[in-house]
Amino acid sequence: MKKVLTSFTALLLAVTLHSCNEAKMDPAAITAKVDSLAASKIEAANAAAITECETRMTTEVKAMTDSLVNAAQMANAAQ
Repeated sequence: MKKVLTSFTALLLAVTLHSCNEAKMDPAAITAKVDSLAASKIEAANAAAITECETRMTTEVKAMTDSLVNAAQMANAAQ
């Protein structure tokens, strides 16, 4: 039991010392990384919005065109 406790303590000490040596990023690097991630997400959202808008525009314009054509045909048939 004493060997297990000693091994566990040594492992815990090694992990603690290893985590203290992490390199810290400067604020400019953090800002650049955040800006890069934000720009890529904004571009993806814009591309999705444009695709959705074009799809919606196509279906709505087709429905409106069909409606106008049917109304014109009905008006011509009534004359």
